[in-house]
Amino acid sequence: MKNNKKGAALMQVLLITIILAGICTMLLRASLSRTTSARKTRRTVSGQVLIQSCMAEINTLWSKKSPEKFTQDLANGVMYTNAAGENQSSYTCSISHGGTTVRVQASMRARSAVNGSGYDIVYEVLDSDVL
Repeated sequence: MKNNKKGAALMQVLLITIILAGICTMLLRASLSRTTSARKTRRTVSGQVLIQSCMAEINTLWSKKSPEKFTQDLANGVMYTNAAGENQSSYTCSISHGGTTVRVQASMRARSAVNGSGYDIVYEVLDSDVL
């Protein structure tokens, strides 16, 4: 009879251990998904802030152009003219973010035939490992 009591007690301990392990696993899984979601959101928001800063820098660069030059450059996909007088279709912004400098590149890309003629500006965070 004593052997049966020991077996029943051991079975109860194992059952409680399995239940507690299951609860801990669910809590860890919920915590990990919440942390991962927060990290992705923070990274997305940081990227958007960097792109908006580069947009502001490009707007400042373009505001110095005459209306005629602006219209001509926009029609030809020219972002700016460098010091050597060469037309450039991309511009790289250097933005201070969290104590480091992050580069964001803005490029003029031709639209596809389906989307109509003209150019779109595409922004890309070059130093995405910093985010």
